[in-house]
Amino acid sequence: MDILLPDNIFARILASVFTDKDIVKLHYFPSSLLSKKISETKNAIALIPTLDLLSHKDFFISGLLGISFDELVSNSYIYFNQEEENLKEIVLAGDVSTNEAILTKILFSETYGIDVQLSIEKLNGGSSNKNRILVGDRNFSEGNISSTIGFTEEIIELISAPYINFVFASKSEEALKKFQSKYHGIISVLNPTEVFENMNENFLMASKDYLAENLQHVVFNFDEQDLEGIKRLLELPYYHGIIKDMIDVKFV
Repeated sequence: MDILLPDNIFARILASVFTDKDIVKLHYFPSSLLSKKISETKNAIALIPTLDLLSHKDFFISGLLGISFDELVSNSYIYFNQEEENLKEIVLAGDVSTNEAILTKILFSETYGIDVQLSIEKLNGGSSNKNRILVGDRNFSEGNISSTIGFTEEIIELISAPYINFVFASKSEEALKKFQSKYHGIISVLNPTEVFENMNENFLMASKDYLAENLQHVVFNFDEQDLEGIKRLLELPYYHGIIKDMIDVKFV
């Protein structure tokens, strides 16, 4: 069984349950490539950014498992430069996906009444003096979390539901059913804080303390609130005229 994952701390914590290396093959990719890789790997299961579903309506989606944030902790953080007066320009940096590309436009329109222009950071650290959204582990290895605004907090306020950052998806309904049958029970009792304590991540000490305190707010086992979060997240692009039709999610 091939399982495709984004290379971030939350996915690596989740991957700790896949102990049978003879059966499971783990592959890590940038978040922006995961949906493409599903089509290239037969019967693969991938943990994809939720808004990838806008352009991959044929994917089957797990209604049981994924990565949901219900409070402070996040995979993305907003860094405002107090000396940068132009709030109309936002740089997207790190492991950027469709989530950040689409939701940033909606978020700034709803919250600040601004139609922001987005650009992608060309080199690591090259846009640190700009207003930016940094995605992924660089927040914990080089960022100053205490001076940021969590992307999760902003999206939760926008949709009044948990922020489902990633969902498990496959082009094979049968493969996804087998995956859920085998791993749902194990993942449902996974304690991310305990797993993180046994990991040797090259993060700043302040980031390690922050994660140890807040990983309790990461959810891998979905309930009705999380499914509602997926629904509301996918509705946002429709209500803002980004897509013409609502998405009919093929839950398994």
